[in-house]
Amino acid sequence: MTNVTRAGAELVFAFITPAGRPVPVDVELAYRAEDPHAVSMTFRMAEQETTWLVSRDLLADGLITRSGGGDVRLRPYTSEMAVLELCSDNGHAVFHVRSSELQAFLNSTYDVVAPGRESDHFDFDAELRRLLAQ
Repeated sequence: MTNVTRAGAELVFAFITPAGRPVPVDVELAYRAEDPHAVSMTFRMAEQETTWLVSRDLLADGLITRSGGGDVRLRPYTSEMAVLELCSDNGHAVFHVRSSELQAFLNSTYDVVAPGRESDHFDFDAELRRLLAQ
């Protein structure tokens, strides 16, 4: 048996332009046991690449009900689609995400670290020492 410590997926989200047109965007989702609360989302459009670090719980909750209250928000839109909103000093972006694809990715992360077992994979004291040393 192997010890799986990572999960990933390559998805296509629909960026909703200000005019309301959907534009496909390649998004790489990555999860690591060493950072068990976070999902890395790398958005690739043309020559640009932007990475956001998002709470795994926010993504899971957002498939069921409105989730997030800051820079990242996710909510159900239809039975098959969710709406992801990202806000920064540079602007606001809205994406449509296939709920089943996001759920499949989340399920793969649960194979790495089960929900509620994140503290088994995160050494808070070591992380605090690392941060204070900077």
